[in-house]
Amino acid sequence: MHLRTSALCILLFLASIFCGQLALAADTLRLGALPAADSLLLYAAKEDGIFASHGLEVDIVPFQSALELGATMRSGSLDGHFGDIINVLMQNENGAPQLIVATTSHSTPKARFFGLAVSPSSSVQNLEELKGRPCAIGRATIVEFVLDTLLAHKNAPDALEKNDIRQIPVRLQMLLSGRMESALLPEPLLSLVEGQGARVLLDDRDLGLPLAVIALRKPKPGDEDAFSDRVRRFRAALAEEAARINADPEAYKAMMQKFKLLSPQAAPHYAMLHFEAPLTPLGLPSEEDMRRYADWMEKGRLLKKGLPPLADIVFQEKP
Repeated sequence: MHLRTSALCILLFLASIFCGQLALAADTLRLGALPAADSLLLYAAKEDGIFASHGLEVDIVPFQSALELGATMRSGSLDGHFGDIINVLMQNENGAPQLIVATTSHSTPKARFFGLAVSPSSSVQNLEELKGRPCAIGRATIVEFVLDTLLAHKNAPDALEKNDIRQIPVRLQMLLSGRMESALLPEPLLSLVEGQGARVLLDDRDLGLPLAVIALRKPKPGDEDAFSDRVRRFRAALAEEAARINADPEAYKAMMQKFKLLSPQAAPHYAMLHFEAPLTPLGLPSEEDMRRYADWMEKGRLLKKGLPPLADIVFQEKP
């Protein structure tokens, strides 16, 4: 009898381990990420073991373009992605329904994420002098949205001649070489060109907008409770990692370089990002935020079905 009892205990113990492994496997998230500075939050939470401490196994898949990332989301190969609200709305409309679960960058007076820079060889000192001259952007992207929003704030919506330069490294080199007089660039590239003599005429610090977000594929019917639990643990891990980065930001510059989020040339000029609560990382876009993006997208015919109800596009924490 004693031997049977011991054997039964061993079997129960092994079964508990096996079930635990299955539970862990169910909580694996495969996330696509674009190479922006604030995607550091994902890489750091994985490297520091914070995701694992919250029962999550997160695989981060790097992408160089939003188009490629969007196609992979639609194929069902990703559980979610780091990107911007324009990408989320477009993917949601085109067959990859998802919910925004966190905000990784939000423009505030203390944080610069995008800026309009003029070439080091240009004599232009202000927006008025730049009027009518070419500006390198990426059409139908967050870059064009930010430029249009900045110009609207200055009551100069048609001030610049937009040139569609899709590849950011090309846009950067054209600006530095003087072949393009101005360009709208994200950080840390903005700090890089500033360190090489470019002048920043406008930046996004007064826009008060969420700029980069993390979205997860919507759960299937019946999986809502498990999804909500996973999102709560995911958000808790992001908040914990954000506090670590804020406590010692310079220590994470090396990690940014390791994951090719910051070049060695830009590192000396780059002011490390800061996650400012409650806007990041746990802040979520409001109806007004989403409407500002949707209005711009509808005007440019990027969004055909209109803005979905907020609960269909932004995670809602149940009381």
